[in-house]
Amino acid sequence: MADLTDRVVVVTGAAGGIGSALARRLHVAGARLVLTSRDAGRLAALTDELAGDGDGDRVTAVPADLADAAQVARLYEEVGRRTGHVDALVNLAGRSIPGEVADTDVEDYLAVWHSNVTSAFLSSKHVLPLMKPQSGAQVVNVSSLAGRRPNATAPLYCTAKAALDMFTRAFGLQVRERGIRVTTLAPGGVDTPFWGDRPVDRSALMTADDVVDAVEFVLRTPARVQISSIELEAFGR
Repeated sequence: MADLTDRVVVVTGAAGGIGSALARRLHVAGARLVLTSRDAGRLAALTDELAGDGDGDRVTAVPADLADAAQVARLYEEVGRRTGHVDALVNLAGRSIPGEVADTDVEDYLAVWHSNVTSAFLSSKHVLPLMKPQSGAQVVNVSSLAGRRPNATAPLYCTAKAALDMFTRAFGLQVRERGIRVTTLAPGGVDTPFWGDRPVDRSALMTADDVVDAVEFVLRTPARVQISSIELEAFGR
């Protein structure tokens, strides 16, 4: 498996449950991290935690609204200045607003769409100039089984994740000749703050580390191997 030491990895949605767990894992593995989230406070706390081992120069935090085109452009300009290139992008930004379609405002629809789809599009667009052709660079978009198995509680989220799946597949075809590998990771329910106060049987959920294991596996895959899609779900609970 490939070594992650000194690989430059951008993690969006880094302040979330899976994002922060991934940042911790990659930091231990020796990667150089660029962490971004719209939650500046939680992002700063995570960065301080990782820097506590005296290795803070390997972690860069840049708060940004990942659905805002101007902010994302500035984000990757900063990434370029600080790192010179990017080896991997992991798109974890996203949100869900459950509810009945008849009662849903267009603002909520757009918020879910932009946080899940627009954010991945913008980061993919702006990271490309920083990825060296034929270098084994990777983009990993963390989607959801909700995009493949519709449910009645969150139609906006299901729609956005289905779109993210197809965007990932089409984008992967575009950049294949440049040697850039693009992967969709579609987990089922994960025990993170994502659920808020919604009644959920957390014993039936995966942990954030379960998903991080899969992301790390993809990132460690040799450049000669393409993983197009992975589905994860809790088993035997």
